[in-house]
Amino acid sequence: MDDGGASFGQMRAVGGADPEGRAALAILQMLQELEPWLQRDQPAVEPGSPLAQLDEQFTAAQSVSSLLRQSLAAATDNVLALRRLLFEEHPGQGTAEYRLQTHAPYSLVRTVIECTSTVLWALLPAEGAERARRSLVLIARDVFNAASFWDAYLADFRPERHARAMEYFNGLRRTVNEVAESLELPPIFARKADDSWGYATKNRTQTSILKDLRAEDLPPSLMYVWQFCSGHSHGLEWAAMGGARYPDPFSESGTGTFRAGSMEQLQQMCNVSLGLVPRAWDVFDAQRRVWPLL
Repeated sequence: MDDGGASFGQMRAVGGADPEGRAALAILQMLQELEPWLQRDQPAVEPGSPLAQLDEQFTAAQSVSSLLRQSLAAATDNVLALRRLLFEEHPGQGTAEYRLQTHAPYSLVRTVIECTSTVLWALLPAEGAERARRSLVLIARDVFNAASFWDAYLADFRPERHARAMEYFNGLRRTVNEVAESLELPPIFARKADDSWGYATKNRTQTSILKDLRAEDLPPSLMYVWQFCSGHSHGLEWAAMGGARYPDPFSESGTGTFRAGSMEQLQQMCNVSLGLVPRAWDVFDAQRRVWPLL
């Protein structure tokens, strides 16, 4: 694997005159600035807050705040992992070193985007009915994925438990639909012709979530950064450019190729994605608190 001219495990100094060292310094500074959010404990949802009211609406199905806290925890964990993967820091000496990587950082950045954008998508709408609808979609997505996993796993390894578990998930699906009906929303789940369950709603995929967020004050390139990081995560050549079959559309000639493992390239991804962490926390805090009347 070509790591931009450095053998795997080779450390280089952060900063200096080298463009890669300067890019590494910029990434490290971004990660250091996130420390106040990464060190937070899981905050309580105050009774009477907008998020508490959502939880009350969906008590029979699942806790919205629990799902969103899980997203924030996953984003935090992946940011911490990114810092540990890339950098060897020496606080007492005031120096740091970085290690070039070709694919792994993009998997972490991708997860940060997915988890923070989920929180923003669920809580940013000003209209309460739309927040409720999106929250119910997130609940349905969690139920659907859990049911799919246990359906396959129990059928193969614990067939004696399969029928009871599937009835449990059928009950959850019916409950989700009942909550939707009580909110005068369309059903979330529907029975297919073969009697299996499927979605009867939209906006459940990461692509649709990011498309919806285009209307918000977020980086306009967020969708493309996520797609680029996904390409790296899946080891696709068009993103990694390891085989140099595809031209770099950003080069002046249009015929140059990306250099796999470039810190400058990773810096561009971090510029767009890491700012979502404090934004997601701020929106979550605004919805979990009871603000005094002015």
